[in-house]
Amino acid sequence: MMVLSSLRPDANIVEYLMHRARAESVRGLVARSLLGLAVVIGGLALIPVGKPAIVTLAFTWFCYAVWGLLDRARSTQTRRYNSGYLNALCALFVWLGVMSGIGFLMSVCLLLLGAPWIL
Repeated sequence: MMVLSSLRPDANIVEYLMHRARAESVRGLVARSLLGLAVVIGGLALIPVGKPAIVTLAFTWFCYAVWGLLDRARSTQTRRYNSGYLNALCALFVWLGVMSGIGFLMSVCLLLLGAPWIL
């Protein structure tokens, strides 16, 4: 029996992101989360123009990678223990990622309008 590893043609963005995070290796997710955190921390001090756009996009990327790690831990923990705290952490990082994504869109719009939005 063959199992299809690709998505349906009409898959939405949430299904696509879940598929990518679950297909990524643990090493890749850790590297993505560390790189995103490094850009967030480094972007707060060094980048003069477009700082909000870069920092919020990097934080969205960080939240996505951490969610992928927590989702992988949650899927292995549900066989052994009750993973209520992992469900709460997954929900927290999804919420933080969505809010950061909205902040990224707002900062790009304000940069295009020429408003000086400074952190």
